[in-house]
Amino acid sequence: MRNRLMWVLAALTALAVIGFGFPLAASIADARTQQFVLSRDSDLQRFVGLASGYVTTGNPGSLFDEMRIYNELYGDKLAVVSTKGMPSHGEGISPDAPAISESVSRALRNQAAADLGALTPWGPDEVVFAKPVGTDGQLDGAVLIVSSTRAAKADIGQQWLYIFLGMVAALIAFGVLAVAVSRWVLRPLELLSHRLRRLTASLPFGSPAKEPQPAPDTELVRQGPPELRALAQSFEQMAAGVERSSLSQRRLVADAAHQLRNPLAALQLRLDFLEPHVSPAGHTNYERAAAESLRFTAILDDLLALATAEAPLESTEKQKARCVASSVAADRTEFWQGAAAGRGALLTFDGGLAGADSAPDAPATAAAITEAALRQVLDVLIDNACKYAGAGAHVQVSCASVPAADGTGGSVAISVADNGPGVSADQRARLTERFYRGASSADRSGSGRPGTGLGLAIADALLASFGGSLEFSATPGGGLTAVVRLPAALQRDAQHYPAETEPGDGDS
Repeated sequence: MRNRLMWVLAALTALAVIGFGFPLAASIADARTQQFVLSRDSDLQRFVGLASGYVTTGNPGSLFDEMRIYNELYGDKLAVVSTKGMPSHGEGISPDAPAISESVSRALRNQAAADLGALTPWGPDEVVFAKPVGTDGQLDGAVLIVSSTRAAKADIGQQWLYIFLGMVAALIAFGVLAVAVSRWVLRPLELLSHRLRRLTASLPFGSPAKEPQPAPDTELVRQGPPELRALAQSFEQMAAGVERSSLSQRRLVADAAHQLRNPLAALQLRLDFLEPHVSPAGHTNYERAAAESLRFTAILDDLLALATAEAPLESTEKQKARCVASSVAADRTEFWQGAAAGRGALLTFDGGLAGADSAPDAPATAAAITEAALRQVLDVLIDNACKYAGAGAHVQVSCASVPAADGTGGSVAISVADNGPGVSADQRARLTERFYRGASSADRSGSGRPGTGLGLAIADALLASFGGSLEFSATPGGGLTAVVRLPAALQRDAQHYPAETEPGDGDS
């Protein structure tokens, strides 16, 4: 690829240098030719004035001396021809020479001299200039100068040599710059292509030898250099391999959790049968073993839920998903009020968020999420709030529609706020990490059984799959506030969507 890029850059550079150098060389040649012609025309006009008396009366005056001095000084040849019978006179050339006869004839016919054009280093060594003597109505003779172009051609050749050397220097400089730039640009691309090929070959489900690869986009194959097309194909294969690998990992987690549930259920059953036969001395160890068995079962259930939550949804499923978030929030609040009272907490529902600009009578309808998914998320948040806020805490669930600043779209916000001991800022940033639990979570749960550390990770994955988000902040006055944000349904869709919810079992 570097060679092709270098050829392209070299061609563009050559065109640019030639496009600048050739017009400059032509301009220099034209300017030097014009200077040469004007100088000889001025000299010729002076000799015409000196020769006007000689061609009519035969009195040369200072004409012959001036012609001799001019010939000796500049090396140019001169000749004077008379139509009045006076003898012709030349310096360095005979007036009757065939080489100047045509120019003499043109001058005596008062015709303009032939166009000289621009001088070049390989042009003629001599140029004839002729001018008639007399008036338009009476031509008495002509004056000719046969001028050497060697000096003018030498000047033009010297200037052209400078231009050529400058063009060569520019080509070399641009070539060095092109090599440096191409290496600077292409080196990361080559490294990326090499690493991408290695990564694609190392993927457990991305090797072309193991299974056929999906055909890459036709536009990626047909356009661009071969290296970039190969890079695009490698990227397509890597993306397909990563997708299959991710799917395989989720399946592995789900299958492992599903396969382990039966042995755990059998183990739990045997523990239950064993309980009457446990001696009082071993009863404490028996209870710990039974608790760990139940915890293991809860972890497997949460792993299954997490694998399901992380599964990507089809775009059509997201478009069809829609629910009345305010009704779901009210239903889950009512469902968890008994459990909250058993833990010594007060659980209430408020239809609006503090400071939210929403219509009080309009239901908050969320788009791109199902009621089952929203119930699962709220069950986790409400259960955690009631569990960790402590006895005597107040947990308030709120829901409201939040319009967008530009008046289009908007969002639905559901908050679960408690006035418990709260969570520090560094811990809030890690609440959705898998298996992460705060240092005092077990002490504040009051249940005697620690959680699995997957509930908030499941809720966050569910919301992310539906285009929502989960945010945590400190409750004013103390405590923790969890806010669920979901895209709001369009008003025309919300009006036709039935506000119904189905009560179900909560699962934290």
